[in-house]
Amino acid sequence: MRKSLGDRGQALASFAILAGLVLGSLGLYLRPWMIDVSAWGFAVPVVFVVGYLLIDWRRQADVARGGDADAIATKYDWAARLFSLACALAGAAAFVIAFSSEPPPAPEIEGWTPPENAVSVDMSP
Repeated sequence: MRKSLGDRGQALASFAILAGLVLGSLGLYLRPWMIDVSAWGFAVPVVFVVGYLLIDWRRQADVARGGDADAIATKYDWAARLFSLACALAGAAAFVIAFSSEPPPAPEIEGWTPPENAVSVDMSP
């Protein structure tokens, strides 16, 4: 990634990917009801790690079989980059969906009346 984006571009892309992953999981603690709305946001970092390991495992298997190292590196770099971007967007989407959701309505307690000694009802002129 550094070769195609440069040092600053690679750093910016890595920061954006990590920000999307963190926002999708830790950002759900911002409001109490956000976790219930987008609970799948907590799975995004796990999917990211497992997917990245699978992509790297396949890359190493192709290198071991023998092939053009540059072509293999380019192919799997793009696959890893697009997968990372998709995971970051999924994390950001989990946060946006949860943040824009309405809080659940407060439960209404029917038949509740205050205790007799809580409010004085004696009125005098």
